[in-house]
Amino acid sequence: MMIKKIIVNKNYNFRIVKIKPINEKIVNLIKRGEKENADNKFLEKLKKIKKNNLGNFIFLLRSLDFRLWEFPENWVYKVYKKEKGFFGLMERAIGLFKVNNKDISFSLFRKIISPKEGLSLARLRYKVFKDSLRWLKNYDGNFDNYFEENKRAYDFCFNLFDLEKFRDFYKNFYFLKPNQLLYLEYILGKNLVKNYKDELEDLTIFVDYKLPQIFINFGLIELPKKYLEKLKEGRMIRKFSLLENELRFASILLGEEISKKLKIPSYKVDNILWALSHKIKLKIPAPKVKTIFY
Repeated sequence: MMIKKIIVNKNYNFRIVKIKPINEKIVNLIKRGEKENADNKFLEKLKKIKKNNLGNFIFLLRSLDFRLWEFPENWVYKVYKKEKGFFGLMERAIGLFKVNNKDISFSLFRKIISPKEGLSLARLRYKVFKDSLRWLKNYDGNFDNYFEENKRAYDFCFNLFDLEKFRDFYKNFYFLKPNQLLYLEYILGKNLVKNYKDELEDLTIFVDYKLPQIFINFGLIELPKKYLEKLKEGRMIRKFSLLENELRFASILLGEEISKKLKIPSYKVDNILWALSHKIKLKIPAPKVKTIFY
């Protein structure tokens, strides 16, 4: 069984969203951004983690990565230069691995990870963290053991469903954003790309809120006026609502079309667009959803 056969259902009839043909604007954007590679920065930061902790660090980092848009000031982190967003989270997670994180209290966790985050969201992040640590006990506390049992992308992604953080699906909509991204990050971090090239090419894009934003702004996703106004006003979208599901699913289909057109694996299309999304100005804001999946 292949991941794409589960996720990419081309027979779905959209009720809200309209997908427009791939245009030159998005093609040129991706070609311009082909030198962008957020993975290089990710790998550079991983050098701060001891090799025997690498698997656990990548797993727990992916578990902690959600709703970074809600308190963006929390992820501004000064090292040699100012970091923000995901890489700010990564620096904070590196700090977490400098203490005995297996027995860490909420107060210390919040001091390291969530000093400027709202209390309820910080508690949720701590709960996800503790749930992840408990789950690791099934593999003798070592995520490398999980990978040894689940080396194929399909097995790796679907056998994570024991954890709520990795149940990124709703009825017939399968997105698996954190699952697939964790697989890629693990393969990258462990320097296994050559051995798992075919598995990586079976991944879709890791759709969150940034990619739908790009596709809407570049005219590839069309929305009825009332929904477009909702986005422009920054109003919250309900998790697993039809609007959220269709925005994400349309983005996956567009990612596949771009991948085929430019002959670039989907995960690399995602990498380019995600990196560019932090550098280009977009008029229409990203969708806001209170979720633990992104």
